[in-house]
Amino acid sequence: TKSSKYSCFFPLCSLELPATVSQKHGRRTIDSRKKVLIITYYFPPAGGAGVQRTLKFVKYLRDFGWEPVVLTARNADYPAYDPSLEAEIPEGVKVYRSRILEPYGLYRKLTGRRAGESTDIATLSLDRARRRKFSERFSEWLRAALFVPDARIGWYAFAARLGKKIVEKEKIDVILSSAPPYTTHLIGLKLHRTTGRPWLADFRDSWIGWVSAPQWRPKPSRALEWRMERAVLNEANKILTVSRGVQEDLLSRHPEQRDGRWQLLSNGFDAADFAGIAPAPKDDKITITYVGSMYGARDPEYLLRALESLQKTQPRMLEKLRVRIVGRVGEPIAARIRSSSVHPIFEMIPYVPHRDSLAYLLGSDVLLLIIDDAPASSGILTGKLYEYIGAGKPILALAPDGEAAELIHSHQLGWVAPPKDAAAILEILQEILNPGRKRESAPRVAPAARIKFERRQQTGELARILDELSAVKIITKEGTGARSNGVMDQ
Repeated sequence: TKSSKYSCFFPLCSLELPATVSQKHGRRTIDSRKKVLIITYYFPPAGGAGVQRTLKFVKYLRDFGWEPVVLTARNADYPAYDPSLEAEIPEGVKVYRSRILEPYGLYRKLTGRRAGESTDIATLSLDRARRRKFSERFSEWLRAALFVPDARIGWYAFAARLGKKIVEKEKIDVILSSAPPYTTHLIGLKLHRTTGRPWLADFRDSWIGWVSAPQWRPKPSRALEWRMERAVLNEANKILTVSRGVQEDLLSRHPEQRDGRWQLLSNGFDAADFAGIAPAPKDDKITITYVGSMYGARDPEYLLRALESLQKTQPRMLEKLRVRIVGRVGEPIAARIRSSSVHPIFEMIPYVPHRDSLAYLLGSDVLLLIIDDAPASSGILTGKLYEYIGAGKPILALAPDGEAAELIHSHQLGWVAPPKDAAAILEILQEILNPGRKRESAPRVAPAARIKFERRQQTGELARILDELSAVKIITKEGTGARSNGVMDQ
């Protein structure tokens, strides 16, 4: 069927509607499916890793009897754009976009940055000189003190207002919010309280003090953020996390919330994404590729040191190597690479659309994974790791002991070295580049495990959880603060 576009009579929304709703997908028609409202900030035309999880849920939920309805932001200030991802939204899926007040235009004016410049990497990868500037310090203080839980709080009032109308008009059965940004969970909490619909809170990252969140806030702001986090965990009917580490980090601050509502649903890869993609061209050099953003503590410093050591001791071996970085790189890291004696082996490619990034993965010999060397990082299972698995190439992981290292070891996916151990990294590089090393085919995940990591399979597990929630009647009263799942009636 063809879609017809018109202005929704609700304020602050735009909508794509199918010309007919009798088209069949799976075993149910659109009319007969249950509906889930998915609240997400990152949605096409947004690019980057943050968009993939919810986009794939939307792509595959119809196969399991659920009709997704999306609530996202209109004209959002995304750190990366990839309009090609809009083609993955199934025809006829309704996408509502509410107004948002973004603070980054003001931030750019205060700090003298270019209009349209991405601000996430800029703020997390400042060199010491920039950090000492009053404009940067003042902007960072404003972010920490006023934008609680995050800089997207200016979306809350508009999205909550529109969301309530969507729930009523679309006859929504379950609400799902996906964070970060954590404002999405506050919107989910508000709609859960005002509409009485069951609510599923999906955590792609943990919250307070997590790697991408402000590490410091003034005490009143931190106390407010803690109360927000507690309210979300207390009132959500189900809580999804992408890893055990994310779950345990949340529970470390709220141990009283440990109960049967928690579910683990990892990130994954979409096998369909790789169909028909030709590997990016390469020569006879062994190519190690990193795809994604590189900034802050996600730093290749010790890889550079290992390469510099290799250059001194075995320079001819280094001639066989190319290190390719595809994505956005913080300026301090880019400057360090440019100043290194091994910089000629590096190939720096700016952010590319998702399909192009997969071509670079397929056109590589080894895929580089860097996980920040921080206490919370032991629980990180980045979505990039699963796309690397989907590409079927060996992985060189610079990662601390934790879930990512365990996954790579248990499935024999490649090599793991501590992020700050140049000697261990050098030893692995020598193994990769050794001309006497038997060049076997790339390691692959066992079929049963591979299925577990596929997005469609994971969406089926999500649908099972939604089925459970839709069978529950929630009795809520706005403002009570009582745990909703404590007053459920089957």
